[in-house]
Amino acid sequence: MASKRNAALEALSAPPPKLPTAVASAQPVEAQPVEGAENVVTLKPAKSSKMVAKVVVYMPPKVARKFKEIAFTEDRKANDVYLEALDLYLTQQGHGGLKGVTSR
Repeated sequence: MASKRNAALEALSAPPPKLPTAVASAQPVEAQPVEGAENVVTLKPAKSSKMVAKVVVYMPPKVARKFKEIAFTEDRKANDVYLEALDLYLTQQGHGGLKGVTSR
């Protein structure tokens, strides 16, 4: 009896199995219209790098974990929670929040 390793190596080095002729000669299928396609929502393209600055924030691991936990329980991304916190801070400091700063 061959060991598991030898059997696995033999299976990897064996030639690929031949496909049945029906599969090998299959023709590509044209796309068919789907019912209800009118309700499909088109997503906006991602913001260009000129509109978004990438910033690294160093924080204690427990704080980072808490942000991720809040995002998970609210079914949001952690970045959205960071932006909300930043918006509140900018508003508190009298800068009008994120909209107040970006509209200048």
